[in-house]
Amino acid sequence: WYQRRVRGVYRVVAVSRMGQNSGVVLESGTVSRVTTGGMVPLGADAVVQVEDTELVSSTVEGEEDTIRILSGVSPGTDVRPVGSDIAKGEVLLPGGCQLFAAELGLLASQGVESIEVRTKPKIAIISTGNELIKSGACISTGQVRDSNSPALSHLLREDGYSVTFSSHLPDSLLEVTEGLRTALRHADIVLTTGGVSMGECDYLKEALPAVGATVQFGRVHMKPGKPTTFATLPSGQLFFGLPGNPVSAMVTYKLFVLPALKVWEGKDPVPNVIKVKLPETRNLDPRPEYIRAVYKSGGVELTGGQCSSRLLSMRSANLLLKLPPRSETCTSVQQGAEVEAMIIGRL
Repeated sequence: WYQRRVRGVYRVVAVSRMGQNSGVVLESGTVSRVTTGGMVPLGADAVVQVEDTELVSSTVEGEEDTIRILSGVSPGTDVRPVGSDIAKGEVLLPGGCQLFAAELGLLASQGVESIEVRTKPKIAIISTGNELIKSGACISTGQVRDSNSPALSHLLREDGYSVTFSSHLPDSLLEVTEGLRTALRHADIVLTTGGVSMGECDYLKEALPAVGATVQFGRVHMKPGKPTTFATLPSGQLFFGLPGNPVSAMVTYKLFVLPALKVWEGKDPVPNVIKVKLPETRNLDPRPEYIRAVYKSGGVELTGGQCSSRLLSMRSANLLLKLPPRSETCTSVQQGAEVEAMIIGRL
């Protein structure tokens, strides 16, 4: 019920049904019945719930003729003014936001049927090295099962991305070059593992210019992950050459690849960092070091040996603790010292 005054008997002069405009302008001392979702008639400034009224008389057709309002209301009660949901000029969605149920519903409510969106990047993973074999193959002396490809594929899935192309390349400049060309035909971003260090069979850095890529950096002052390589192409495609050691590949994915994927989608690339107490004294390396740790209710625990080939150090790890490089005045960080910790998993 809509009215200008409260408490008392009023004549019902109109009915406002959902989806219709009765065109009625209420005068003082009259009311209009309105169904849920119906328009507020002009002249009305408040709503009285039907539970707070009683029928006084009906028309011959059985409709309300007069009703008694039993409660008092103030102007604006239960009325949704025009513009109260979304003000004129208000931004519906900021650029770069993800579209979920609420965002899609909001667009639909304003008659927006299509918008420009960023698509998720197509990603290729290439493992390199004559020594690598598939996980299920019989292993011989000198061979290593490929753990990087499945580990990186799962990291990508955890972060909301999928792999559109994958392959393994032997230690051959020709095959590495052709393999990169093939991957670039299928993907926006190419990730490789191995082949970027200083070995005589590490051909990736030599192959990159041949496919039109410009190496932006080929070494990083950090541990693990020193050989990490990043290159760009005129097409906008990106190349990340990750180290072959399993831990190095996973750590550099978190530090370099994941932020780049977020920037590609217009998201904030800055990782979540907290302060924690170092659980044990650590001697410092000449390079900044990222050590793996697990955050538990009782505090932080390291995941054992921190060798870059020891994949067990990544098991259950949800933090990367950042230690500063060694200096003349600081050669170790003592147990209990506060250090930065990058969150890489569920806490």
